[in-house]
Amino acid sequence: MRRVVLSDGIGLRVVEAGDARGELVLLVHGWGASLYMWREWFAPLVTAGFRVVAVDLPGHGLSDKPHDPGRYGLERMVAALQEVIGLERLKAPHVVAQSMGGTIALELAVRADPVIGRLVLVNPACFGVVRLLPLARHASPAAVEAVLDRIVPRWVVARAHRVVYGDPSLITEADIDQYWAPSQFPGYARAMRRLVHEFSWKRSSPEMMTEKLRALRGAATPPLVVLGTRDRLVRKARPYVAALQALHAPMVVYESDGGGHALNEERPREIIPVVVRHLRSGR
Repeated sequence: MRRVVLSDGIGLRVVEAGDARGELVLLVHGWGASLYMWREWFAPLVTAGFRVVAVDLPGHGLSDKPHDPGRYGLERMVAALQEVIGLERLKAPHVVAQSMGGTIALELAVRADPVIGRLVLVNPACFGVVRLLPLARHASPAAVEAVLDRIVPRWVVARAHRVVYGDPSLITEADIDQYWAPSQFPGYARAMRRLVHEFSWKRSSPEMMTEKLRALRGAATPPLVVLGTRDRLVRKARPYVAALQALHAPMVVYESDGGGHALNEERPREIIPVVVRHLRSGR
């Protein structure tokens, strides 16, 4: 584990495993999570010959939690990931990203700066409708920031975690502790609120998304889109994907029957082989 310091002074936690000569895979988590959600991915990917790098995005996990206005918009989050790739000298990494991380990774791939390899989007937020977003925004006006850091009890984190699994019985007490612990750091709850209000959660029309996918260049196209059929957080992604397919948008789709929103964490034994096959398909 190490810290990478961005140009604006924000420090991010980065973890790496595998042979430095292996193909790079960068793992990017979603809102409220951390690189802990990829814990079951390191050993299988390393065994498959990849070098694996995972990062805690700004505001998450053990990374810094800045509070300057606008820090959690899509542009700034994409810029943070661009800097990590540059500072870590990650040449054309494959990117596997979940939920909010998928929105960030897709934007990064479209810009092709830097160039990335294959792209995998797990229940990407930009493909669905975040059903709790209106309620979250209504319940978190700016005035609550003064007390947010003191009102994140463990039971709230446990309940939220269960929502993102298709089968909540798979969640252990240790998992809940790993998600609850970062929420106790000063600035965490405030950062989550800022993301709710500042990040770009709006879904593009199927026509606009099709053009975005067609704009991908090199190894990044077509991306692999992995969906859980029991995603209770980001809704209506499957009919959206069907509309994209009707428009012949370039992508490969895999559906996990009964899988939830945090599919990569819930069903690693099922999803990792699917992802590895996709990453190797560009060779």
